[in-house]
Amino acid sequence: MKNTTLKIFASLLVIILLGSCSESSTSDPTPTETGKYVLMTDVVQFQAPGYLTAFGSMPSGTITDIAPKSLQIKSAFGFRTFGKWLFLRQNVAGDAGLQKYTVSDEGALKDEGFIVGASQFLVVSETAGYYLDETRGTLKLQKFNPTTMQRTGEIDLSSLQKTGVEYQAIGKHTLASKEGKLYAGISYGTKAAAGYGDDLYDYVELAVIDMATDKLEKTIKYDGVKGIGWGSSANKMWTLGDDGALYLYSTGLGTGFAKSAVIRIKKGETDFDRNWIFKATDIQAGSSICTSVIKEGKMYVEIPSTPLLADFSNLTSIIFDYYVIDLATGQKTKIGGMPQHHYAYCNEQAITEIDGKIYFWVRNKEQKVDGYYVLEGTAAKQVFNVNHDGFSWGFAKLQ
Repeated sequence: MKNTTLKIFASLLVIILLGSCSESSTSDPTPTETGKYVLMTDVVQFQAPGYLTAFGSMPSGTITDIAPKSLQIKSAFGFRTFGKWLFLRQNVAGDAGLQKYTVSDEGALKDEGFIVGASQFLVVSETAGYYLDETRGTLKLQKFNPTTMQRTGEIDLSSLQKTGVEYQAIGKHTLASKEGKLYAGISYGTKAAAGYGDDLYDYVELAVIDMATDKLEKTIKYDGVKGIGWGSSANKMWTLGDDGALYLYSTGLGTGFAKSAVIRIKKGETDFDRNWIFKATDIQAGSSICTSVIKEGKMYVEIPSTPLLADFSNLTSIIFDYYVIDLATGQKTKIGGMPQHHYAYCNEQAITEIDGKIYFWVRNKEQKVDGYYVLEGTAAKQVFNVNHDGFSWGFAKLQ
């Protein structure tokens, strides 16, 4: 039963944003403006169809999420951005792979290429990126050019094969980069669960690869933490802070939410900072952190007000609040101005920074809230709310 639940969760894992404001005037995308903001929604959570809609400016008030130039997609599962591009983990028909879009001057989504079989991925620059394609090998990382969306080679890491491990994959849950190094998570699990919540060891391990030479430099371990990231998610589950450190999130999904934590690799270093860890259980037993923004010595996270249950039965409950944590002291402060909300799942932009401001996605169906709030001091103010009965999966500004 546990493995079945985990597989279902892995297939569905995703969400994201949008909020509330019923009294304001309706604001729709303006076709004549360059679309720089993108919203993903679906009609019913985890069900087809979904929509991508571009906005020429920051939405405000009560908005509609489906417009004449919206792109209908079979699966809404969150997305990531890089510059003027956005990337999904499936194409318009719902086929698994890496899909790239841009937004035209008229506000329409334009197909810019698709890589079949790609799963977890990382875009480093306009010409360099990496992804895992398990059909080509679980111990190999594929290279690609994000501009052309063409595969350009691979990195063979079969030297890291551990004897006696039934299932081993590199880059399934985590692919991140910092200061010229690629950090690829190593999963040790079982064939039955294929690396989802079946970690064999009580540590996380990353391969450190020099991106200039594609050479493996070393592997690094952090004891007492299990499972960085969650490989089916559009949410990459790591963040580069404005302090130059790489922050990685252990969701606790495979530990019954008993060990969710944030760990880091500091600027100028290539190994874990073992003098610092943030344990979600220090605020609430049975917690899960999957996204954050790190800015000016503060970490912004979501924490449930009630312990999460190991069978996931209350993971979709409206029990989450946003907190700001002081990185140096660990002092925590709840952020006011928002109702409790839904878990972030695969929402890469559930907590996000746009033009120097921090935004939070809030969904509370009973209060008819599904939109974004912006931080103002110690509280947040609503920016826009989506007037629909569906579900929002992401909102971002393209550069």
